[in-house]
Amino acid sequence: MTSHIRRATTAALILTVAFATSACTTTKGTSTLDAKHASEQMQSLVRDTMEVAGGKWTSASNGPAADPCTTPDGGKGVWFSWDQDAAGPSDPEAVMQRVDRAWRDKGLATRTQSVKRADGLTLHRVGSAGREVDSIQFNATTGRMSINVESLCGSGDVDDFTQH
Repeated sequence: MTSHIRRATTAALILTVAFATSACTTTKGTSTLDAKHASEQMQSLVRDTMEVAGGKWTSASNGPAADPCTTPDGGKGVWFSWDQDAAGPSDPEAVMQRVDRAWRDKGLATRTQSVKRADGLTLHRVGSAGREVDSIQFNATTGRMSINVESLCGSGDVDDFTQH
């Protein structure tokens, strides 16, 4: 699968999960999360997910990537993405179920899906959105595992988080 198709498929699932779980989330008044906390919260969830899933993980970038966003109150903000990859487990469905259970134990709304791919492998995935992160998706086949995540939008200036 080409990276463009994989990214498009991932984006479509993330949007699906976001829409499906948005009714389960609440906004806490007008208070805005700061960008540093949004990044730390996202990184903590990713690290916890990697630990639950097991395996040796590799970041797709040199740390979380920062991009500008608009906070819920209309201010300048920053959101972070931080994709991870690992070799596939022998029982990807069991790993997906462990990740799902760990996220639900944290109070996250989740959605799981198992889809037979054209190459014969079954893709097992779980996603969540709108609470600790804007969206997160864990994917597993016997060939590969991945985590794709976008943090919540935190108040701040993107220039404070990017290398020049």
